[in-house]
Amino acid sequence: MSTFDQALDRLREQVLTMASIARRNLGSAMRGLLERNTDLCNAAIAADQDVNELEKSIDQLGMQILLKFQPTAHDLRQVMGTIRVANNLERISDQACSIAKRARAINLLPEIPELTLIQPVYHLCARNLEASIQAFTNADPDAAASSRLLDKELDAAEKSVDQALLRVMEARQAPLEGYLHLIFVARFLERVGDHAKNICEDTIFIERAEDIRFDKNKRLETQG
Repeated sequence: MSTFDQALDRLREQVLTMASIARRNLGSAMRGLLERNTDLCNAAIAADQDVNELEKSIDQLGMQILLKFQPTAHDLRQVMGTIRVANNLERISDQACSIAKRARAINLLPEIPELTLIQPVYHLCARNLEASIQAFTNADPDAAASSRLLDKELDAAEKSVDQALLRVMEARQAPLEGYLHLIFVARFLERVGDHAKNICEDTIFIERAEDIRFDKNKRLETQG
């Protein structure tokens, strides 16, 4: 194995470690909300710093690889695309941290019967994130293209929960603070889905040399 391949393997290993922590943080934040467990919320918030440090390390290693080996074609895309995946994972962990902070506030309030409405959104979000990371891990652009389309279902679920909670808020005279926090949680989950979609696009960029982030024709094609 060449020195370049070894350096690239280290880069990917760090990104996969980052992905594992980001997924765990999201799970801890949501369990903290659904189980009213503030310790889990605190754990997700604290672990976000680990993800931030890993992103810094990945940026530094990626820059060293670019300067030392000056890769081209697929090798260059692997380095650049992997750095972009790390950036999206850092944003996902940020969203998990934001969910955990809202969950801590909700846990201080009386129980909200409608809390279970958030579960389908979370399940779709977790599914999309897992699929995107798996596509990247396997260097599978076809799986990435399929996983990317899952975001539409998550968007629809988030809008549905948003509307349902707004209807509850309009019908009740009770304090609305908890419902507002819950609306934000749903929106944070939707944003995690956006970053999962970005990881799919990064995988397609690495393997096919196609940057479809701003390609309207590709977006219409995959939406049809």
